[in-house]
Amino acid sequence: MGHHSFAKNDQVTHPRNRPGAKDPTVAMTRDQFADVDDPQARRAHLPERTVCSRCNAVVHNGLWKMDAGQKHLLLSMGAASEVVCPACRQVEEHAPEGVLTLRGNFLREHAVEIVHLIRNEADEALVDNPMERIIDLRTTEDEWVVETTNEKLAQRIGRAVYRAYKGDLDYHWGGGNHLARVDWTRDS
Repeated sequence: MGHHSFAKNDQVTHPRNRPGAKDPTVAMTRDQFADVDDPQARRAHLPERTVCSRCNAVVHNGLWKMDAGQKHLLLSMGAASEVVCPACRQVEEHAPEGVLTLRGNFLREHAVEIVHLIRNEADEALVDNPMERIIDLRTTEDEWVVETTNEKLAQRIGRAVYRAYKGDLDYHWGGGNHLARVDWTRDS
């Protein structure tokens, strides 16, 4: 197996280094920090009865959930407030936060099985968190690139491919830009 890089984000480890920190003696919790420089994050929580105008996501207890029935009910009652959810915005703006690159001869030989595995992992992730989606899957003769709406989905799919087919798996995290790169390679 390839090496793993677990670089720390200095702005989380040492929050006083974060640009615009008001009180350098007060540490931010991870959930507070996560949205500081995320362009997709909303600054205020959306109220219940908020639905995505593009997909079946509905705000429930402050979180997005996939619920086509609830969305239809809220819309038919005229009680829904429609917005475009963060994941749909990311897909529209083509703004990935995770990039999985798959390479090697093994990929060509097992393309159908690997595509099914990628789709199954993405479908399972969508049930857990509707903000985790595949933005794009591009294939060439030499490599496949899977772009995802967040780092976790790229890592999840990479781990699933590794568990199923072994090979080499490497992780690379960007600084404060919320981008994870996952590389999987197997030649034979």
